[in-house]
Amino acid sequence: MTVRGGSVFVGWVAVMAALVVAARLAPSAMWASIFDNLQWTFAFGGSAWLAWRGLAGARVIDRPLRIGLFAGALMIFAGQLVWMVQVASGWNPFPAPADAVFLLAPVAWAAGWLAALVRGLPRERLLPSLLDIGGAMSALMAAVLTLYFPSGADLAFGSLIVLALYPVLFLLAAGLAVLVVPALQLRPDRFHLLVLVGTTTYGLSWMHWNLLALEDALVPGSLFNAAFTLSAVLFGLGACRFRIEADLRGDECWRERTMAYLPLAAMALALLSLVLLFLRSGDDAGVAQRVIFACCLLALTLTTVRQTLVVGVLERLRNAENAILRNEAQMYRLANFDTLTELPNRRLFEDRLEHSLREAALSGGQVAVLLIDLDHFKQVNDTFGHRFGDRLLRETAMRLQSCLRSDATLARMGGDEFMVMVERMHSRTDVAALAQALLDRVDCPWADAAMAQQIVGASIGISLYPDDAANAVELIRNADSALNEAKSAGRGTYRFYIEAYTEVTRRKLELRNRLRLARPDLEFHVVYQPQYDALRNLVGLEALLRWTVDGAPVPPDEFIPIAEESGLIVAIGEWVLETTCRQILAWRAQGRWVPPVSVNVSARQLIEAEIAQRYVQIVHAAGVAAADLVLEVTETQLLEDRMLPSVEALSRAGFKLSMDDFGTGQSSLVKLKLLPITELKIDKAFVRDIATDAGDREICATIHALAITLGLEVVAEGVETEDQFELLVGMGCQRFQGWLFAPAMLPSAVSLPSEAAQLTAGSATAPAR
Repeated sequence: MTVRGGSVFVGWVAVMAALVVAARLAPSAMWASIFDNLQWTFAFGGSAWLAWRGLAGARVIDRPLRIGLFAGALMIFAGQLVWMVQVASGWNPFPAPADAVFLLAPVAWAAGWLAALVRGLPRERLLPSLLDIGGAMSALMAAVLTLYFPSGADLAFGSLIVLALYPVLFLLAAGLAVLVVPALQLRPDRFHLLVLVGTTTYGLSWMHWNLLALEDALVPGSLFNAAFTLSAVLFGLGACRFRIEADLRGDECWRERTMAYLPLAAMALALLSLVLLFLRSGDDAGVAQRVIFACCLLALTLTTVRQTLVVGVLERLRNAENAILRNEAQMYRLANFDTLTELPNRRLFEDRLEHSLREAALSGGQVAVLLIDLDHFKQVNDTFGHRFGDRLLRETAMRLQSCLRSDATLARMGGDEFMVMVERMHSRTDVAALAQALLDRVDCPWADAAMAQQIVGASIGISLYPDDAANAVELIRNADSALNEAKSAGRGTYRFYIEAYTEVTRRKLELRNRLRLARPDLEFHVVYQPQYDALRNLVGLEALLRWTVDGAPVPPDEFIPIAEESGLIVAIGEWVLETTCRQILAWRAQGRWVPPVSVNVSARQLIEAEIAQRYVQIVHAAGVAAADLVLEVTETQLLEDRMLPSVEALSRAGFKLSMDDFGTGQSSLVKLKLLPITELKIDKAFVRDIATDAGDREICATIHALAITLGLEVVAEGVETEDQFELLVGMGCQRFQGWLFAPAMLPSAVSLPSEAAQLTAGSATAPAR
């Protein structure tokens, strides 16, 4: 309000105060009545003027409510003018024409609050909220009317209706002003409170006035008459400055609890009103009792309908939850079980093996791993077809399972390989007896006539914990080495792993020491493997670290775990990022178009609290935008809660994030939906056998469908054959990486188009990541 407006407001209040004093000190009832009507006229007119000022400067979101507030204040002023005409003419019945005009005010106010509700509530919440508010208002009106109606009074029907409408309509408007706060999650302020108090005192004042009028006990110039003036001042000041403001930082719990318990409160109040009505009413139910009963019935009906809607919503939520659980169960089964034999797959087997090793480490027990490979299976498959081969694999799985204890785990590792884990083995003799029993069972004659013609044997490699290896990866690798020895020995037999694992440990210690002393610029180098779209257009690069020791390359899967265990991966990762940024600038300096480049980030790096700050400093120092890079984080790392703060910080810094090796971890659909990632990379383990394994095909299709649903792009890793490529293209996969297109290569060997050629080719060659 401006200085001039403030002066006018103060003068207005002063005039009304003077009129109140004049009415109190008037020498006669006639002069007191004149001063009363003058103060009311000034009060109601000024209140309407303030409401109009608020409407004139209202925002679009406030306009429907402001129109209602102004219209109501105008009706109060108009009703006062009609009242003055009635008084001047000496005709003052109850009900009177002025009552009809006065009662339009709360109708306009209630309409304004309802318009704000309709405009501010989402469509799915509108009907439930209106039912809640309607039930609460009906119950409140029943309670008020029960206490308000004169007991035993013999009133005319018209008088009774008008007597009821004043509390009903004014308290309806006031109740809506209260309930709009939790319904729309508003931040109540002092102007909202002024509107609410003004509306309430209007209603209470008229309720008391009507009772006095019925008893012919009105006293001109009484202090009670100033209550109308006070109501007008409060309402006008609030209507002039009130704004709809959402409380974005407030506690929403109390609002949600208020709306949740509102139907229960309405039912309780309606039932209480019925009890009071029964206690106060006589044998004959009059119109007043019927009105109260109708309000109670309406309240109970609305709350019942609301609870019916709640039941429907809960049923839909339950159905949706069941569907999600079924989908998660299906996803879990596809990710953890072989679809052909229904045995656990490699991923689940490795999880169970790691769990068993932890228990064995605590109890001092022994765990045996047996890797089984069917001899000459490929020849049988090529000769008789895949359908025959699938039947053979299913039969073999059942035969192997029949030889095992209930606590042993049999898994299909892929192709014609099976793996067995047996806990609590007491000696190598027990393991050897089990291996021989498995070989004998596979060698038994087949019941199927076609299978009986085939001689299908098996070879087995055995590795023991803790004798041969200290972890699951080494156990499986050592079992594979033993299997190769069994095959070299002529097949149809088993071999124990007999190489001492101390050689592996010695190699790891040597690499750890060399890694600490390594000079990155001399021993490390970064190679880049291109990524292509379905039209074989270049759309991305992945930066891969290579290490050379004494002229011999060290495999990444050998030195990266050592770097992570020792913590050296933090400095190495930053060096890779710096080198990649410099290479991007070098290519651009040559006039080449550079697609987004992916850089791997390890779990050890994500533990660092300042990784986002360090990465931003690196890219800014190099002159490269964060959006030019895609940070690849494995599925397991992304889903760990302790990694999420770093992942979110990197996303906020502008880096794009990719979930690497998707399908090998334990993805939660809820977490996956909330992660700030832009793409999924299907692990090459699922791509490797996609042309021959229906389960892998189904897994890849499911992953792609999930990514599409979440709005993510899909990159298939390890594409090595045309059959794999064609199947993935048929599924709708957008990006591909693998030896079919190009191996990882030095920067000088990477073929990048020029900027001009890329602009001519158009944006289709480089879709946004």
